[in-house]
Amino acid sequence: MKLGIRVSKETVKEYMQRARQDLPPLKSGQSWATFIANHAGETWACDFVQSFDLLFRAVFVYFIVELRSRRVVHYGVTRSPGDFWIAQQVREATPYAEGPRFLIRDNDGKYGSSFTRAAHRRGIDVIQTPVRAPKANAICEQFIGSV
Repeated sequence: MKLGIRVSKETVKEYMQRARQDLPPLKSGQSWATFIANHAGETWACDFVQSFDLLFRAVFVYFIVELRSRRVVHYGVTRSPGDFWIAQQVREATPYAEGPRFLIRDNDGKYGSSFTRAAHRRGIDVIQTPVRAPKANAICEQFIGSV
């Protein structure tokens, strides 16, 4: 359009398909690794770790880790984690709506619509890890291992 020439959408689509075919094929997992490398500074990851108190009662620790620095941004402890409680943790981790662009989470049933709404109101895109892909949230898994 800058040259004053009008091109139809079909022509652009045809050339885009040809250009994509000329690209080398992606290796398995390369696209996720590239995403993490490009957006590590603006991505957080969250997960739960189960522990026990002095009376051997289950306690759940929810934590949020920044991917680039691998520091714990926020954590909370509860006996019964639920959707509303997790949404409150997201609000507390981003008090002035200054948070990451992306938040990686696993497919746990504890995360619900309140959590998603709280994240979206803060401008955070929630990314669910694929099923049976432990490397997708590797930094949280490493943190759990060290705890």
